[in-house]
Amino acid sequence: MPEPHKLLRVLIATPHGLGGRGGIDRMNDMVIEVISTAPDVNVTVERLVTRGRGSIILAPIVLTLALMRLWLAARRREVDVLHICLSLKGSAYRKVILAKVAKLCGVPYVIHLHGGGFEYFWLTIGARFRRAMDRMFIESDKIVVLGRYWVDIFTGWLPETHGKLIVLPNATPRQTIDKQPSSDGRVHLTFLGELGRRKGTPQLIAALGRLAGRQDWTATIAGNGDVDETRAGARRLGIAERVEIPGWLDAEATARVLRQSDIVVLPTFIENLPMIILEAFACGIPVITTPVAAITEVVEHGRNGLLVPVGDVGALTDAVRRLIDDPDLRQRLGRAAREDHARAYDIRGYAKRLANLWRGVAHDQEATRACESSFDLTKPHTGSA
Repeated sequence: MPEPHKLLRVLIATPHGLGGRGGIDRMNDMVIEVISTAPDVNVTVERLVTRGRGSIILAPIVLTLALMRLWLAARRREVDVLHICLSLKGSAYRKVILAKVAKLCGVPYVIHLHGGGFEYFWLTIGARFRRAMDRMFIESDKIVVLGRYWVDIFTGWLPETHGKLIVLPNATPRQTIDKQPSSDGRVHLTFLGELGRRKGTPQLIAALGRLAGRQDWTATIAGNGDVDETRAGARRLGIAERVEIPGWLDAEATARVLRQSDIVVLPTFIENLPMIILEAFACGIPVITTPVAAITEVVEHGRNGLLVPVGDVGALTDAVRRLIDDPDLRQRLGRAAREDHARAYDIRGYAKRLANLWRGVAHDQEATRACESSFDLTKPHTGSA
């Protein structure tokens, strides 16, 4: 490993930058904040924005600027490791280019797979781009995945990457502020994420519609996506007065909603490891969700949350009803969730593991360069046979 006092310089490729909407930007904001304030870490992390917040038409310009910045940083020896956060579609196309430039510049890079449904995207892309993307993974120095689920996928599809895989679940800060009980005694349910079919909000609205006759619950369904359609569904089922659908919430508003929540519901169809589950864990809130991707490695049915089959409105309704009716169960599940978060999903431990990973990659790169520079093919070999 490099000397502890040596400053490690990392560029982290993130889609929108500081305060951007979406789990990747939020994750990177937290990591950078923790590392920048941690004593004796000796790591500096800067964002390399690859997509930008404007129109998608401007994304190629943003990517070009990112590539130029990477090239200049490599030329000036101002970057030791590039950390590439990867999702689907446009993100994947941009990151293949970014990884190629990093390789040409001699900058070691780590791939960090965030996107839910990446395995399906991988199977549907054209053969030419599939080869380019496979090469991006194979030529990477490490591949960070959010659960053992992805280790099995990569080992089956790209066995060359097996030794590169690192399982590192998402993380969030610990929460020291306890929840605020509702003034009217009603149980409050919360959904936070992209509204639409992928996250199962139509099924959630349908389940709440089946509970319309009960007056002991309220709900907040917040996020971007199909906001108008979700509001229309609540009106159609006669629950609009008890279901707040505010659209996207910033970090402060999200924290305020979670403090007032008794249950977090995420009936998702396609996922990786959602931040909202870990945020709920940090607050000691029981979660109802589906057994998708790495979720099953975090949520254990009946111990720290409840799992329901994907798309099953009846099972979702029963789970919601069960937690509304049983405050002792809510408390027990929430307590176990908070204990799990403190043990395994605290952002401080996560950031430390990332920093150690980056140092290892940089060390391996330095060792390779030293070996190459000491082996001069222009000189005859004089060692004994």
